Amino acid sequence: MNFVQKLAMCMLFFFTAGLVYANHAVTASAAARALNIKCPLACYQKEKLLISTFKKYPLSLTVSEIVKSAYAKLGVEVEVRYLPGKRSLHYSNTGHADGELFRIQGIDHIYPNLVRIPVAIMELETIAYAKRTDIVIDGWASLTPYKIGFLRGFRKAEDNTQGMHVYSAEKMSSLFNLLVNGRVDLVIESRIGGKNSLDSKAYAAVIPLEPPITKFKIFHYVHRENKSLVPGLTKVLREMEASGELQKIIDDMIERDFSLTHK
Repeated sequence: MNFVQKLAMCMLFFFTAGLVYANHAVTASAAARALNIKCPLACYQKEKLLISTFKKYPLSLTVSEIVKSAYAKLGVEVEVRYLPGKRSLHYSNTGHADGELFRIQGIDHIYPNLVRIPVAIMELETIAYAKRTDIVIDGWASLTPYKIGFLRGFRKAEDNTQGMHVYSAEKMSSLFNLLVNGRVDLVIESRIGGKNSLDSKAYAAVIPLEPPITKFKIFHYVHRENKSLVPGLTKVLREMEASGELQKIIDDMIERDFSLTHK
């Protein structure tokens, strides 16, 4: 190969490399405009984001539908990984997942790699479920005399029952079995989380006690490496809240007994 041929080959290589770089830059720019945020090219190299959460039960399934719908509006596909509660937080905080499906406000103080999307997914009522009808509910302190069960990783319950006689389990069915068999006096869960379990004939004697122990809001979190998604997700969730779409998804999930549309 003579000098002229070598020179031509070098020029062709640099021209091709320039086209490839320009194509990547245009793709990233278009994606960033679609999300209405500034985002490095690395944000768009994943085909799918992985979000972790509690094991499958009515609340996690419902929030899954909401969060998947929000990401879909940004052109981002999401896979939800269902895990035991504490393992899920470890999974998302260490970056094995791209985010945590939902948690209470302030969880980022304990798990600093998680960044909260500042729009509440929904407001939950924490309910005490029991067989007894003589228990008077008046905030968390009123639960002190009783044996209490709740899902492992339910931080709100863990934080507010310090020093009380508590049991934890991975499944709502396990907790309600403890209640029916007299091992616990109360099971603590959100109203939407406990509702579906009560449909079982085995738990016909279990009732929700009123009023709620407390009310609180839940939020979606992303791992800090994905914090450039925060503005886009915030905008979309605010629009979904304002249009009533958030409530419609919740109502639809209740109507179809919390079955998933996304597989």
